[in-house]
Formats: sequence, C-alpha cells, structure tokens
Amino acid sequence: MADRKEFTSKTRKAALARSGKRCEAEGAWYGLPAGERCTRDLAYGVEYDHIILDANSKDNSLENCAAVCPKCHAWKTANRDTPTAAKTVAQSLMGMKTRVKAKIASPPKAEKPAPKPLPPRRNLFQRLEQS
Repeated sequence: MADRKEFTSKTRKAALARSGKRCEAEGAWYGLPAGERCTRDLAYGVEYDHIILDANSKDNSLENCAAVCPKCHAWKTANRDTPTAAKTVAQSLMGMKTRVKAKIASPPKAEKPAPKPLPPRRNLFQRLEQS
C-alpha cells in the first residue's frame, strides 16, 4: 500500500484558523446527529482528519482537511475509515488475484519417489536356549 501523506503545516494552520479552534466534525460522518456540529474546544487536543480517506483520494488540500477533536477523529477512524480502507484493500487484492492467476502457470508436478522398503521384522520375545 502506498505511504500515507500528511497535511502540510500551512494546511493544518489554515484548517485550525477556519475552525475557530472548535471541532469541525459534523453529522453522521462523525457519529453525530444529522446537521449537528461537535464544537469541542481544540485547546485540549486537535487532530487533522482527511475527510475523504487518504488511501482513496490522495487529496491533502485544505478542502479535505478537518480540524477535529480526538474523540470525533477516533469515532470516524473506527467506524468509517478503517472499514472503507479494508474494503478498498480487499477489492484491489481480488483484482490482483484474478490477474495473477491468468499470468502464472503452475509448475509441473514431480513424481513421488517409491517408498523405501521396511527393514525385516525382529522377534522381540525370543527364547534363549541354555547350553
């Protein structure tokens, strides 16, 4: 999987200024009621979220950056981003398997060698003859 790209310092500063130092998480995307914004004070912690998952969009612009509180970011990561990323990876792997199967031929099967013969059986309970 490609390396994740982080937001530039300039983008993070602009997102924080745009937010008014309040969490920008809004609606069901962040586990809130529709149309409701979180508005927690970001002085207690701020994280910069790729609104559209980085793995899918590769968009590190200000429009795709949200200054959110750790609680909202954790909810979105667990309930939106991780399942979406897993689905994206699974779909790409399914496509790869189809292509790989078509290109790679199986090696010819080698014949199994004949089994080695067993050593002769010994009688463990022989009577000793006394002389």
